[in-house]
Amino acid sequence: MLSAAARPCAEAHCAAQVGRGSRRGLGSPLALPTRSSRCSRARSSAPRVSSQLQLRTSPAPAPEHRPREPQAAPAPAALPGGLQTLPQLWDGLAARHGDAVAVVDPHHLPAEQHSFAQLAAAIKQLAAGLQALGLSKGDRVALFSENGGRWLIADQAIMTCGAADAVRGTSSSLEELQYILQHSGSSGLVVQDAATLDKLLPALTDAAAQPLRFIVQLWGEPSAAAAAALGSQLHTFEGVLALGEGRQLAPAEGLAASDLATLVYTSGTTGHPKGVMLTHANLLYQVNNLSHFLAVSPGERSLSLLPPWHIYERACGYYIFSRGACQVYSNIRKFKDDLSVFPPDYFVCVPLVLDTLHGRVLQTLKKASAVRRALATGLLAAAGAHMRARRVVEGTSLDWATVPRPLAALAEAWLAARLLAPLNWLFQRLVAAKVRTALGIRGCVVSGGGSLSPHLDVFYESIGLPVLNGWGLTESSPVLACRRNLPNQNVRGSVGQTTPGTQLRFVDPESLQDVPDGQQGLILAKGPGVMAGYFGDEGATAKAFRAGDGWLDTGDLGWRAPAGVAGSRMGGTVVLTGRAKDTIVLSSGENVEPQPIEDALCCSPYIKFAVLTGSGHRALGALIVPDSEALEEAAKQRGLEALPAADVESLIKGEVRGLLAGRIRWEHVAAFEILSEPFSVEDGTLTRTMKPRRNEIFAKYSAEVARLEAHLR
Repeated sequence: MLSAAARPCAEAHCAAQVGRGSRRGLGSPLALPTRSSRCSRARSSAPRVSSQLQLRTSPAPAPEHRPREPQAAPAPAALPGGLQTLPQLWDGLAARHGDAVAVVDPHHLPAEQHSFAQLAAAIKQLAAGLQALGLSKGDRVALFSENGGRWLIADQAIMTCGAADAVRGTSSSLEELQYILQHSGSSGLVVQDAATLDKLLPALTDAAAQPLRFIVQLWGEPSAAAAAALGSQLHTFEGVLALGEGRQLAPAEGLAASDLATLVYTSGTTGHPKGVMLTHANLLYQVNNLSHFLAVSPGERSLSLLPPWHIYERACGYYIFSRGACQVYSNIRKFKDDLSVFPPDYFVCVPLVLDTLHGRVLQTLKKASAVRRALATGLLAAAGAHMRARRVVEGTSLDWATVPRPLAALAEAWLAARLLAPLNWLFQRLVAAKVRTALGIRGCVVSGGGSLSPHLDVFYESIGLPVLNGWGLTESSPVLACRRNLPNQNVRGSVGQTTPGTQLRFVDPESLQDVPDGQQGLILAKGPGVMAGYFGDEGATAKAFRAGDGWLDTGDLGWRAPAGVAGSRMGGTVVLTGRAKDTIVLSSGENVEPQPIEDALCCSPYIKFAVLTGSGHRALGALIVPDSEALEEAAKQRGLEALPAADVESLIKGEVRGLLAGRIRWEHVAAFEILSEPFSVEDGTLTRTMKPRRNEIFAKYSAEVARLEAHLR
């Protein structure tokens, strides 16, 4: 899961021209400041940007960009006191950082902030209140809420009692939440607000529903209907804190590192969610080792955007707190503003967010004069070409990861880097500095939860904003590999080096025999972060560990850069190529990995999603979801309210042909179908990390798929 919307198409042409609180333990209410992708791997990709950048209208002053030299991360070390469980973290943090701000939660009512001392006290107090309601070691509690300070307090209070939480977000369907509540065997329920509780009310009052000892609402007062139906079983967050006030917290006797800490239900692309069992040891392994990739110092700030059931967000959050840094909780509606109001040193997000920010720059570009737009576009293309040439010279271009770099390629790249250096210098001062200031991110971005499109990699490196792309799964708690912000260790197009203590094998998907470095294989993982198994599902657990000896089948395909290749400094770097179950086998016998081709198609500003089909046929087909905003803009430029359907089809056809023109013939798309509705989380066609769910898409659009495949050879 570590590592998936304007997507410039003209960028390739430009590149080619240049060489291609409240009370009771909580902090005071927060006084808030006011304020009024994917693309192909072609080296010719270079996004457009304007030198006239005013992306914010906030009266707050623009954050000063603080360029940083790459620094070595501190060596992974055991946390103070030899921690065995995650909740043991908070007392030590309170002692070391005391009144330093740990949590800022500006968008819930009431808005709150907590110091490390207040946070530790609130966790203990809520835990004591939950014990008063009957929670004890070995229990499970369903926690259905989006992120925020009270979510964190509830999460850690549950673990402090020796219980485990089964987490999910509020946007999930009633059926899914009811399934998790029942499947997890939860004896308690914690919900975000009255709306969430009211949604669950039919399931909670059903005669066949499992009995719950308590129900806690984190924010606000319950509705009259919920209060009447649930009676004394129902409590507010403040009410549970009051129960815990002055009550002695009973330690969870015998709680060990190997005990269950949380059940994280997968939002996979097929089937019912499975409950991934993560132990305290799994989570502490991440806390102890993420410093290998990201050096965080006390007093720095991170902006939290992803939902808490996203284990990537959750593990990074625990790690950031463990280093004495502050976390600001944002949401998808507010994060653009929050980047200005609370400019972060670190921003943890998924590729779709980076694509959104990139699109924000493109929207600004459209408002610039033709001269400024042409200047910025040309300079960015030159910066991208300079970056690619420099990578070849430095030995970090994946083009030469498996075969020796020819002397001619080195000489050509060295000359290009020298010739383009003045244009890159000009771009950094006229354009890139303004973009960085406008985006508001002062340090670096950590991206995961989906594939990072090459055009985004190029764009963010060109503007001097480091992106550390990582990879992992919920089942590995999650980080298996990540790039580092150090010389020669942030290899574009890769997911970096493995996490210390983790082992990876690359094997033949059928025989499970190891394949040589540099050759694609199915990736198996083993190490302290790997899950204990799927809760209540021995069959699924056995399938996940079918390779034996604790090796987890990740389902991902990829290769590892071999060591000792002349001109390469990338030995051990991991590169992902797709998902094993998504491979399309054509009738000619060619195996096609759809993701790189779909990424290439989504380089077009007019294509938001593309899903390939064609197994058993001689050619590929594609379901296309157009970008409605880009089409509306194109219509406005022609003086129309909307483009005629024939014009849309012609436009998409030209994009598909142009973007795949340089690929081998069996990777060309022979036919496509334009879908009239966007994919969405609500209808099940997207996961909650915004990745297409192929089976659900093919089921919903079965008629379109049949019509499309009828045109394939």
